[in-house]
Amino acid sequence: MKNVISFKTIFLPIATSFVFALLVIPNMSYAQFGSCSEYGPMAFESGGYCHCMSGYVMGEGVLGGSYCISDDQACKDQYGYNAKSNYTGGCECSYGYVFGTNMFGDEQCVDADNVCDDKYGYGSEYDSLSGSCECSYGYVWGDNGQCITDDQACKDQLGIHSRSTYGDQCQCSYGYIIENGKCTYGDTVCSNDHGIYALYNSLSNKCECDDGYTFDDDLQCVKKHNSAYFTLLDISDNGDELLVQSQHDYQNYIIEYGVGCWDYAIETYEGLSLVINMGTDFSVDMFDYLVLPNHDQNCSIMSVEWTSNDSFSTYTYTPPVQEYIPSPTPTYTPEPTPVTETYSETEATNGDGEDVVNDVNYTEEEGVVEQQPPEETNPSQEEVEPTEVPRFKEGLISKFINFIKSFF
Repeated sequence: MKNVISFKTIFLPIATSFVFALLVIPNMSYAQFGSCSEYGPMAFESGGYCHCMSGYVMGEGVLGGSYCISDDQACKDQYGYNAKSNYTGGCECSYGYVFGTNMFGDEQCVDADNVCDDKYGYGSEYDSLSGSCECSYGYVWGDNGQCITDDQACKDQLGIHSRSTYGDQCQCSYGYIIENGKCTYGDTVCSNDHGIYALYNSLSNKCECDDGYTFDDDLQCVKKHNSAYFTLLDISDNGDELLVQSQHDYQNYIIEYGVGCWDYAIETYEGLSLVINMGTDFSVDMFDYLVLPNHDQNCSIMSVEWTSNDSFSTYTYTPPVQEYIPSPTPTYTPEPTPVTETYSETEATNGDGEDVVNDVNYTEEEGVVEQQPPEETNPSQEEVEPTEVPRFKEGLISKFINFIKSFF
């Protein structure tokens, strides 16, 4: 019994191997040489039908007709070169591609970016991680569901004079500010809010007034008034005039003020500072205003006069008068006329035998000639002659003759 070989021991393993060969290897060989060879080397017959091996499907051959082709090739034949098998019996598109429609209307694996561009605009792109379309860098979703630029989104929101900044923020272009939800020309906004003399400063981003203008209490740009401090030096006796000194150039002024300021209030400023509103110029004149800051009083200025005095007690005003002084007229005074002495021919002799000279007798005609006031004449134009010829020479000769006779 030990030497007898059991049939079961010899043939059972051989039978098992043969069954396995019939299921796998022999079928391939049979397909190559059997009736299914027309479907390609990957076709085999089973149950009276031809089948394709695993990983292959019945498709169309290169020369036409049915043929066992790979799953990938089958997907490419159906959806284009960028399709592939998912190995679960279906097809999928390669990385960066999605199912779409080609120019002929056929469903194909097309470039995903092109699909996003067609659907959401040129600013969109395909995100393979999320498998969806998104807006490219610098683009955002617009109100119309399209990818638009950041600047365009700002323009849609604030108007054409807006632009995008870093951080996806919108701001107005240079010279424009937001007014009623839109970017409006800054000068127009400032003029509407503060008057025609207002303008927009792009550097400070606020409204300002033109040169020579300033904001009033109502924030309107009005002509600027130039104010300066003055020291009240003295008050006139009648209280209508003030002597003030500029704290800028130290010039003294006599100011006559009008209504609006009370005397009792002005008196409290003597020796202190008050304000003169000089209007739009830089000089003190009758169009300016006197301001008492501590009493909230303003009064007009009636007249202004410069002075060098420091108080009214030393101030005297003498109007300039041109005095007429005639040129001096020369006068002529004639020389006095001498009186001529006359003697009688008979000589008187005294007791001593001496001759006595008689007194000179004057007649009315020989008396002192009355001197008439000289006429005012110009000696350079007319020669003045005496009224009577002097006779003093004749008297001297007579005295000399009598003196000679006395020796004989």
